[in-house]
Amino acid sequence: MRDCTQCASPFASESVFWPVTVDWRYKSRLVRPIDPKYYYRRFLHPRYWPTWILIGVLRLLAYLPLPVLQVIGRALGWLSYLVGAERRTIARTNIELCFPEMSAREREKLVRESIIATTKGYVESPKAWWGNMKPHIERLEVHGKEHLEEARRRGKGILMLGGHFSILDFAGPFADAVFDFNHMYRPNNNPLFDAVIERNRRKFSGAAFNKRQLRQMINFIKEGNIVWYGCDQDFGPRYSVFAPFFGVQAATLTTPAWIARETGATVLFLSQFRDGNGVYSVHFSPVFEDYPTDDEVENATRLNQEIEKMVRRYPEQYLWVHRRFKTRPKGEPSVYPPKKKTFMKKLRKMMRG
Repeated sequence: MRDCTQCASPFASESVFWPVTVDWRYKSRLVRPIDPKYYYRRFLHPRYWPTWILIGVLRLLAYLPLPVLQVIGRALGWLSYLVGAERRTIARTNIELCFPEMSAREREKLVRESIIATTKGYVESPKAWWGNMKPHIERLEVHGKEHLEEARRRGKGILMLGGHFSILDFAGPFADAVFDFNHMYRPNNNPLFDAVIERNRRKFSGAAFNKRQLRQMINFIKEGNIVWYGCDQDFGPRYSVFAPFFGVQAATLTTPAWIARETGATVLFLSQFRDGNGVYSVHFSPVFEDYPTDDEVENATRLNQEIEKMVRRYPEQYLWVHRRFKTRPKGEPSVYPPKKKTFMKKLRKMMRG
């Protein structure tokens, strides 16, 4: 695992709150160095107290053995399945659309196991932020590393595409054990939680880029670096085209093709899974040849086909609780029921500040 003090982060500054060294070439012009005292004063407001309590609980979880965390995660996952009607409905809708060949009983089992697996990921993540990952990295199984070496031999930067699976932040240290892990991310809506997460991700990630820092990321890749980009979610129609995902038209980002075109990067896919008995695995795909083309629908279709292959390996570990089919072609109704205001939604809104 890399030395945190040598990591480059677009959001970091030399301070108590951000104990890392910054490569200012990749710092967004929209972001300025922030006095850590300002951060502390801001986050002492009562609206952040629930977040501080949550952070404290997560910090305690980091020191529990992994088998204990997985038992807790499974129990909380069962509870989430039973009481989380909205997420259960989203997962059920997605799985019904993607696996029509399954029986109703098989689909419901997949819904339940996917929610449990995702909850395990949330419970495991604190160990990646604050715990000792060395024993788990030593047991890591790496598949297809020859494809990564082939990509490196081409002497270009590497755009590593992937999907969102249930091991969440636990995947970062595993990826960094194999290559210098840098990533693109979506900031958390809660600024305190986002600051804590990004600070601790510096332990296993170098540069981190958000959607406002694409130009910096392109320059970073052109210099021969590797960046991971999870490109399987629905961010609306603006930078997307419709392409089949499990046979269903889904808004699919054109950004990966644009980045690959701008950088001339070698493209391959990375997926990470929980194999059981405390063993985790990372899988590299063969180099993604002849990508991108001038046809954005073809690019998006091929991208979705690769994500499908990953999902079918461990379908219960995919993040089915995301509204993957939220954006519909013109004239098609929504496949999801209307959102309802719940106590948990009000609580999350309060915690965002």
